[in-house]
Amino acid sequence: MNAGGGRNWAVLVVEDDPLVRATGVDLFVDLGLRAYGAYNGADALRLLKEKPQIRLVLADVRMPGMDGTQLAQEIAKLRPDVRVVLTSGYVGQEQVAGYPFVPKPWRADVIAAVVGTP
Repeated sequence: MNAGGGRNWAVLVVEDDPLVRATGVDLFVDLGLRAYGAYNGADALRLLKEKPQIRLVLADVRMPGMDGTQLAQEIAKLRPDVRVVLTSGYVGQEQVAGYPFVPKPWRADVIAAVVGTP
């Protein structure tokens, strides 16, 4: 999934729920960014290898296979230039210490604050 086009970098939304993933991609596109979506950690790592313009990843904490924290650790090894922000509707910031966190449901103003410059 790819959309948008303002800045020269892109965002990857990693979320196993297709509707939530599409909502996340749309939020970033509305902010003028290119945005991609991935179903799980494996898909995310593949896209990070293929798309050097991805510089920010918003990843769900709870996903099948690799969870968001594990994905963040793999991203740090593969692409240390990529900023990872974790998100969840089930756990809070205290469960993902050391990583920026955005609670679900997402609010546009919070997502905009996350964007900044990765």
